[in-house]
Amino acid sequence: MEEKDIGAMDLLRNHIYLGDCMELFFKIPDGSVSLILTDPPYGISYQNHFSNRKHSMLEGDTGIDYQRFARESYRILRENAHAYFFTRFDCYPYHYQCLTQAGFVVKNCLVIEKGTIGGIGDLEGSFANNGEWLIFCQKGRRVFNHTTLLKNRKKEGTRFQRGREPSKKYKTRFNSYWFGEEYPKATYNSTWQKRNQIFHPTIKNVECLSWLIQISSLPGDLVFDGFMGTGSTALAAMATGRDYLGAEIDRGHYETARRRIAQAIQPCERITGGEGILEKKGKYL
Repeated sequence: MEEKDIGAMDLLRNHIYLGDCMELFFKIPDGSVSLILTDPPYGISYQNHFSNRKHSMLEGDTGIDYQRFARESYRILRENAHAYFFTRFDCYPYHYQCLTQAGFVVKNCLVIEKGTIGGIGDLEGSFANNGEWLIFCQKGRRVFNHTTLLKNRKKEGTRFQRGREPSKKYKTRFNSYWFGEEYPKATYNSTWQKRNQIFHPTIKNVECLSWLIQISSLPGDLVFDGFMGTGSTALAAMATGRDYLGAEIDRGHYETARRRIAQAIQPCERITGGEGILEKKGKYL
């Protein structure tokens, strides 16, 4: 992937731009994105003080203009499409307000189990944070795809009650709380980060993102993440046959994302429950 700053050029699909996503928004046409899946800064100046390897402060984590971010996200998303925004319990009310004011219909707040228990805050006087919050929105209305991600516990064809359709082999409606062995974790733990030499305080699990992408988009669709971090959303899009577009303001994380994408292209590995990985080629929006 050739390095490109956000400048006066036509935007390429399957590309992460080095820079601020607020600048990237200016170059994205209305309704050109099929799905938004992103983890914007919460304005809490996150820094983990309870690990042997302290993460550097995230750029932008002193806060972003979330109202503008919500408006621009709504503008670039096509009609009848889904959007997912990671949040925190204490940021949720404000983020909810901004997203609904922008025009989104908030359907759920998903809570997905972390790969590791949070190690910040009052360790003796508060509960450990073992879940990621994720606001699920719609622009217009879009039904979920039928996937092969998770089998129903009931035998296929079972009738729960008269008048209802018999059960399918695979789930067509998912719970809003993803906990337990049958669901992927939202984040990677410190052991995974050390083994792969990828260090980011809020790194997301590619498999978890790939589930959301398969539920809410189709192969060939364009997935947008304005805060790409180390590239997990791009990798999840690749693994499921979608295109990606996004930005990352931190050069270190940007370089890590480039490396991960280059490694994923060859050899290609299939994500469990996915639709197969495709080599990505640059195409203009």
